Amino acid sequence: MIVSKENKPLPVITDQTRPFWSAAKEGRFVMQKCQACGTFNFQPKPWCIECGCRDLEWAPAKPFGVVYSFTVSRSIAMNLAGWQDEMPLVMCLIDLDDGARMYGQLTDVDPETVRVGMRVAVHCESISEEAGIPKFRPHHD
Repeated sequence: MIVSKENKPLPVITDQTRPFWSAAKEGRFVMQKCQACGTFNFQPKPWCIECGCRDLEWAPAKPFGVVYSFTVSRSIAMNLAGWQDEMPLVMCLIDLDDGARMYGQLTDVDPETVRVGMRVAVHCESISEEAGIPKFRPHHD
């Protein structure tokens, strides 16, 4: 496992996933969008999860969604000391406004206030020379 200078795991970047990580590094939130049916895909793959079409393009995704499910970790995640400053760590499944469901970290929140259905917004954080990662914060419309 490759870890960052903060002692956190870094993603394995492939040709297929590079646009996602690179856009997040630049503060942009993109996902694969099927050119046949309009479905947004998460996680990047070579075909549409809805219709099987292979004509996918990277497109800006709406940076909002709702918490579908969540868990709160109060111990050092994945046995890496780099997570210590972020405890307790809130990890969520998010139903994005564009229809995809993705997982991510919810930041800037009291874990006791997190609820299923809570509105959230994406913010991107740089994690290496070539990658950023989308994270979420509470959002009030």
